Amino acid sequence: MRSTRKPLLFLLFMGMVAAVPAMAQSPSAYPAACDASKVSKTDVERAHTVFISGKGFLDEANYDKAISYFKDAYSIDCSVHGILPIIATAYERKGDKAEAIHALEEYLQRVPNAPDHDVIERRIRNLKDQLAQEKPTATAVAVPPTTAAPTPAAVPSATAPVVVEPTATAAPTYSGSAAIPPTEGGPKAAPWVVVGAGGALLVTGAVLLAVGSGDVSSADKSCSTHMQCATSVADQGNRGRGLETVGVVVGIAGIAGVAAGLTWHFVDAKSHAGSSASRGTKLTPVVTPTFAGLALGGSF
Repeated sequence: MRSTRKPLLFLLFMGMVAAVPAMAQSPSAYPAACDASKVSKTDVERAHTVFISGKGFLDEANYDKAISYFKDAYSIDCSVHGILPIIATAYERKGDKAEAIHALEEYLQRVPNAPDHDVIERRIRNLKDQLAQEKPTATAVAVPPTTAAPTPAAVPSATAPVVVEPTATAAPTYSGSAAIPPTEGGPKAAPWVVVGAGGALLVTGAVLLAVGSGDVSSADKSCSTHMQCATSVADQGNRGRGLETVGVVVGIAGIAGVAAGLTWHFVDAKSHAGSSASRGTKLTPVVTPTFAGLALGGSF
């Protein structure tokens, strides 16, 4: 009996595992809105982490993954309604304008007094206009040819499907409380590598300085006059002086490394913000009671 139940339980478990992603990825399902006071600090931090992962997939143009992570973050913290315009952005870049409109309309319904209400309404109008322009083009594929019946030799080419490329439309300009993550990504991680290396040097210098100071202090106690001291005491004092000198030099190098890394990061961030502004995209944080912003540009 035991050997029969194990395969059955395993199959049931695998069926549940396969069903969960399918339900979670329903394109039109959004969690019910909730108040920020009902969301625990742990869930706030977890939702923030999931959102960061989703932004990374959005920057890599992996829109399905980005949408899935953004929805997961919203499910964990259902008080951050500002994530809905960002989900709409992912849908729009994917080419699913209908779902982008749905996400934006859901945002206006949940936040009727949003400061970016006019901007969101303009986005919805632009997307609906684009859909209206695409529909006649799409129906052209299904219209049968009105010419006379082709000869037998021409039948294959006449019955082949006609592929009509959708007309390209300019992407609308967005701004407001929902930050639209840039396609090319935010500031790079290289500056933080420099900051980390500088910090390691700074710690090493501090340790060397502390050890050297200890040796000097011990030598001073053993021979305070510094005259005719024992060889071991003199060596200890000299070694301590040397470690102090090396510690100071290494510490200065560490401080310089940290300063250089931070300067690199902020210059890169400023340059990135400038390039985004030139395209009409305004990078501003999503201000909510539980989220203050993101270090890599983009917030919720």
